[in-house]
Amino acid sequence: MVSPDNQHRQVSFEGSTLSLPIYLDYPASTPLDEQVAIAITTAMQKSSGNPHSSTHSFGHQARQSIEQAQEHIATLINARPHEIIFTSGATEANNLALLGFIRAVSGTRHVISVETEHEAVLQPLKFLSNHEGVELTLLPVDENGLIDLKRLEKEIRRETVLVSVMAANNETGVRQDIRSIGRICAERNIAFHCDAAQALVTEKIDITVENITLLSLSGHKIYAPMGIGALYVKEGTKINPLFHGGGQQRALRPGTQPTALCVGLGEACRIVSETRESDTQHIKRLRSAFKEALWNQLGDEVRFNADAASHIPGCVSMTFTGINAEDLLLELPDLAFSTGSACSSMTSEPSHVLRAMGLSAEEAAATIRIGLGRPTKFDDVAYTVQQIVRAYHNIRNGGERDMDIRREGS
Repeated sequence: MVSPDNQHRQVSFEGSTLSLPIYLDYPASTPLDEQVAIAITTAMQKSSGNPHSSTHSFGHQARQSIEQAQEHIATLINARPHEIIFTSGATEANNLALLGFIRAVSGTRHVISVETEHEAVLQPLKFLSNHEGVELTLLPVDENGLIDLKRLEKEIRRETVLVSVMAANNETGVRQDIRSIGRICAERNIAFHCDAAQALVTEKIDITVENITLLSLSGHKIYAPMGIGALYVKEGTKINPLFHGGGQQRALRPGTQPTALCVGLGEACRIVSETRESDTQHIKRLRSAFKEALWNQLGDEVRFNADAASHIPGCVSMTFTGINAEDLLLELPDLAFSTGSACSSMTSEPSHVLRAMGLSAEEAAATIRIGLGRPTKFDDVAYTVQQIVRAYHNIRNGGERDMDIRREGS
């Protein structure tokens, strides 16, 4: 990651002016969109009342702002506004979906998910399995991070109540075939939960076409603020609340809603609805330019993970030969990227996603994730490739010199 001490500065590169450091960690978090920031500021200034106060105009105004935000979110995924529940983010949305839904089901409960899911899905499911008697099946993935749909069908039992599969992986960008998964679930009357936090900027997700029962999304993955997210709950789906204290949001998520944050999330969804196609094409071109340039420079010394699978374009996972990703990160203070999921970067354990795909611990430790986003420019990509190649050769050459010195000393 870029050191917090780094100050933004301007440099000349191939006739252009670049602003350093360059942000390349969009899967971890997106910057706040300027229009979203304006919408939030306006809401803070105008919607000062409690949205649940019904006795005065201030409360009505705040409530109307939230309802408009629900409409924007619902439009993005083809839902109905009252099916949108605001949360603090995708982690809470995932917990509410999984814990809330499964606890509302009586009798023997069997749940199917995937080994490469985000920890915000895996940990709640493992808790239910360890403490509440839920039977859990985690599907393996192949070398491209994809599940076998026939294996999914085979694992379904009479007691299966829920399948939870993310739309796109946060470490590799691999897209699962959620339409086929939704069809399999619908044919068997099984609920389908989808963590769509990483996918919505560039992927069209229609909860009706995909037969999705519960869908989680996060504000800071779509150019909205941190601290706000949402859960789509299909009408008629029973879930138990995680919190108690009020009747807000259909009593599923009690508490006073943060009007300005809700407005920000709604505005971000409105923008995504309008710009998704152009954003997708722009980021696809950036991805192709990045991969081609890096491959031309390094060849077989870099491997793009799950390259045969379908991806969201903004996430590129790559493994380098003969180096440690942490060393590469330290060599590149002008580039902000990740060696894995931001949510698990505080641990020293190898990525569970990469390990499930068959990478060794050594290969996982040599892997970085580059994220591309709406504001990324082609000059940013060209400079990034140049710097990665320089740093890679420095590390390899330095390592070889160190080995020669040790040999001479012996």
